[in-house]
Amino acid sequence: VSQLGESEDTDAAQILLDNPIAVLPLLDDAIIEAQISLKKGNPEFENCKVKINSHARLCELPVHCYKSTVSSIRCGDLHKMLKLSGTVIRTGGVKMLEAEREYQCNECAHKFRVFSDLEQNSIIELPSRCPSQPEGKKKRCKSRRFTYVEGTHVCRDYQEIKIQEIVQKLTVGSVPRSMLVVCHDDLVESCQAGDDVDIVGIVRNMWNPVIKDERCVCEIFIEANSIKINNDTKSRMRLDEELKQEFEEFWIKHQGKPMRARDHIVSGICPQLYGLYAVKLAVALTLIGGVAKRDKSGTKIRGENHLLLVGDPGTGKSQLLRVAAKLAPRSVLTTGIGTTSAGLTVAAVKEKGGSWGLEAGALVLADGGICCIDEFGCVREHDRLTIHEAMEQQTLSIAKAGLVCTLNTRTTIFAVMNPKGRYDVMQDLTVNCAIASPLLSRFDLILLILDSQNEEWDKK
Repeated sequence: VSQLGESEDTDAAQILLDNPIAVLPLLDDAIIEAQISLKKGNPEFENCKVKINSHARLCELPVHCYKSTVSSIRCGDLHKMLKLSGTVIRTGGVKMLEAEREYQCNECAHKFRVFSDLEQNSIIELPSRCPSQPEGKKKRCKSRRFTYVEGTHVCRDYQEIKIQEIVQKLTVGSVPRSMLVVCHDDLVESCQAGDDVDIVGIVRNMWNPVIKDERCVCEIFIEANSIKINNDTKSRMRLDEELKQEFEEFWIKHQGKPMRARDHIVSGICPQLYGLYAVKLAVALTLIGGVAKRDKSGTKIRGENHLLLVGDPGTGKSQLLRVAAKLAPRSVLTTGIGTTSAGLTVAAVKEKGGSWGLEAGALVLADGGICCIDEFGCVREHDRLTIHEAMEQQTLSIAKAGLVCTLNTRTTIFAVMNPKGRYDVMQDLTVNCAIASPLLSRFDLILLILDSQNEEWDKK
């Protein structure tokens, strides 16, 4: 079901958006009935099986149902359908959830089905009395004893993921919020940590166990109806016609003079810093990136180039770093002070029930973009070794808490650092930076910025 807002029957569409918990099961039943009728009417489908576990998936919603950030969700959105964009930071394991059972009354032998309540931690609660509806003037059964009918339980695949707000959409000083997303059936294992996703789902609340003399708290989560991964287009900017026309006019103006056009573009990078043309050109080329290649033997050559700036304090390295993070469509900015290997790569987090899950770090979240690391020299030597594979192979091999997997880190690393004390031009770069040569060799471009202590230059 797509383009829901453009439907002719707007009343039915609005009912679906306002009460999806009741309407979506009806659509699922209609899909199953359509399969049965199609199988009966066509002899060519006689050998085909009816897919009982079929669901109606909503791909697009009207504009008023779109939420740009997690913090914009309010209590008025509870039990309603909405669309939310974010980055997957954690994926839990796939579990088997018992969705329903069938019981039989011990007195009247009435059979009924009991369904698990997702808002009550998926607990199946029996009714207080027999739910039978007698015909005529017969008295209603008041029995409270029921027997489980063997072999009548129905199970569903279940997975919990956690999404975080896209950092580029937040204002300065805002802390990115996260939200739990519950996936069922065919939606499990449909995304992994680091993916940019558009989720269409129902806002629901999960109540915590009630404890005497304590506040009753419920956790808001989204029951996913559809998940769309935007990894293929996450590095592409959406250009309107006005911006396209501005680009065309710019290149028509500089037709036949590409070097002058290049100088004009480079001068617009961090214009508050005087000079440093070669450094700004290197930042521009790093943001543009290269093209990945694969030779005949299957060996892949990465297209992302890594940049390292080494210089004295006060030479504008951090300003260039922050400008690069703002210019990139997808970027993660972090500092080396207190940064651990888990913060850069992947952390193992214990979930409810004692199982373990992986939570993405800076390099995984910057997949397809740029990861800016300030004060790179403050990162401990043991933690620097973890990014060797990410820089060259563009992947991260994880083996933590019994979880073994490989995640994509197709990211460009832009790092800045100060030398160890006063930079000695007579010594090698490895000695001045206190960084091992295997890590330095992974940077495609290393630039040195020294303070010449020229008063006239500083005044400009």
